[in-house]
Amino acid sequence: MEHLENISCLLVDDDPFMLKTLSKMLESMGITSIIQTDSAQEALRYIANRNNHIDVVITDLNMPEMDGIQLLRHFGSLGMNFSVILVSGEDPRLLESVRTLGVQQRLAILGTLNKPVRKIDLESLLRTHSPAQHETPDGPGAMVFADELQSAILNDDISVYFQPQVSVTDGRIIGVEALARWKHPEKGWIPPNVFIGIAEKYDMIQEITDIVFQKSINEAAHLRSLGFDITVSINFSAQVLSSLELPEVLSETISSSGLEPNHVVIEVTESTLAEDMNVTLDILTRMRLKGFGLSIDDFGTGFSSMEQLRQIPFTELKIDRSFVHQSSENQASRAILESSISLAKRLNISSVAEGVETDEDWNLITELGCDNAQGYYTAKPMPANEFIAWSKEYANSRKS
Repeated sequence: MEHLENISCLLVDDDPFMLKTLSKMLESMGITSIIQTDSAQEALRYIANRNNHIDVVITDLNMPEMDGIQLLRHFGSLGMNFSVILVSGEDPRLLESVRTLGVQQRLAILGTLNKPVRKIDLESLLRTHSPAQHETPDGPGAMVFADELQSAILNDDISVYFQPQVSVTDGRIIGVEALARWKHPEKGWIPPNVFIGIAEKYDMIQEITDIVFQKSINEAAHLRSLGFDITVSINFSAQVLSSLELPEVLSETISSSGLEPNHVVIEVTESTLAEDMNVTLDILTRMRLKGFGLSIDDFGTGFSSMEQLRQIPFTELKIDRSFVHQSSENQASRAILESSISLAKRLNISSVAEGVETDEDWNLITELGCDNAQGYYTAKPMPANEFIAWSKEYANSRKS
């Protein structure tokens, strides 16, 4: 149990007996840093204080004033790196729905436990905790403001990381997704879900998209000059997909870089598509006409997926990580994953599974016939200049 000794846990439950029981279980595992609270509000205040380090929050769902679901929503807005274990005496299906909500909040949900909690189950989940599962393990997730983000844009502090996408069939690298990253000079790495939200709220998302697009295209052109036959996927938000001149602007940028439009995949989420369907349909259809790839991102988390797939000429269906990671243990998630892959095949478009992190995840998407995979199982996001070295190591590991 040596690796558990350094874990710090925050217990949240309005039942004093439950707090005492969980605390004794943790102590028997060698964990000594244990904070107890019977109030979700108090737990939130404790977490929000950046001087208090917590690795794992173990929280009940049914609590007065602020329930566990509300607590998770607030945790998601903090953009901090800690793991969560959910505990409840409710129906296991309800517990699993809350777990899915937590995942969609970009929280590291280790799992769910039914009351009465068994020590063996709790210990099993705790052993899966690892700071490496977070995209920004070095960052404090500090609160940032719009003027700080504007300064970062002006000072060219927004960088691009690449996360590889590989073929499930033979493991070869087929592409990368470009991801915006921001390292604050004083506060460290700021999670994307924090600063992208600020950018969208304060009309800076166009500037960030322009930066990410230009840097991604430049790096992709360099990689192709070195012999990498890969695509680069770039995310576009609803606010960016509002200019009817966008297809022409992107085409000119691509042409000047030496790339071809089919080397670039434009990723849009289901929620993005719902805002102004007429304008979006016009823009995306002309993008496809010019040769760009089109990917529907986070598939399964929106409400009008089928209609959008019918109307827009997508070339790729990207299945949200909440239906991929640990879906081998969840019958509902597996069913959605399987039907999504089958749907992509029927539409003759490629399928990409996001959030592939374990052998079980990889084996399941292989069994179900998914085309491509993206996730920590293959590689975490990395600076573009590190991608070259990583690809060589990856190639050598495949040979061995």
